[in-house]
Amino acid sequence: MKRRRLSPPLQKVDVEAARRQVEKLKRIKAERDNSRVRACLGRLRQAAQGEENVMPHLIEVAKAYGSIGEITSVFKEVWGEYNEKDFSF
Repeated sequence: MKRRRLSPPLQKVDVEAARRQVEKLKRIKAERDNSRVRACLGRLRQAAQGEENVMPHLIEVAKAYGSIGEITSVFKEVWGEYNEKDFSF
């Protein structure tokens, strides 16, 4: 019996909404206290490198208006990035 590959429908992106979101992010990054964000990200990095719970540090970064991309970059630095090839059996 031949297997059929299922393809879920792709989400259509509203280009104008995406543009507005990018502009909003730029504005937030320009207006926030970047030294506070860097300090919060540094504490998140230290927690991720050890045994400490990272959740309080994630909240701290979010309250300082750190972005998901900045948080993700910290985790990639500390823990690396998943690569399917690394986990083949």
